[in-house]
Amino acid sequence: MNVQLWQRFKAGDSAALGQLAQFHYRALYNYSTKFSADPDFIRDSIQELYLELWERREHLSETAFVKSYLMKALRHKLIKESIRLKRFQEPKEFFDLDQEDAPIETQIIADEKSNFQSSHLKSIITLLSKRQQEIIYLRFYQNLDHEDIANIMGLGRQSVSNLLHRTLKEIRQIWAPAEFMWALFLLSALS
Repeated sequence: MNVQLWQRFKAGDSAALGQLAQFHYRALYNYSTKFSADPDFIRDSIQELYLELWERREHLSETAFVKSYLMKALRHKLIKESIRLKRFQEPKEFFDLDQEDAPIETQIIADEKSNFQSSHLKSIITLLSKRQQEIIYLRFYQNLDHEDIANIMGLGRQSVSNLLHRTLKEIRQIWAPAEFMWALFLLSALS
């Protein structure tokens, strides 16, 4: 579906642009909150991104990974605009258990009637570097594959695999083995 929408958008179909914007808005907005706390700035940046894409649509490359393409473009736009406006801030925590991206996780936690594991996982994730938090967010909350993550973060595919492996290893070292299995269960439930 995304590929056909992208092709129609590139061909000048404004309805396809609207469908792309509507389909990806929530994911783009939630991802943007990691870079800025200003909702107006975020909304403006997303809108400007779509306007810029519309103006340059004839020159855009074909992609089978529309979501990661949009996330990468928005990430660069947010950082560039934030620096230009002198309002750049380090990305916030990428792993927020209260975020709207995670309805399955919220349901699992409610079903298990255990806030301990989720708060423990959240506290451990906050100990990770911002880059590690971002890769966990992209992999398990946005359900992106390694290639998409590499594209968004500007890393090689092998670097993504290595970073994800080191991140999960670090979580495992902090948690007791039984608790680590619970953390993996929570993370895998997101994908």
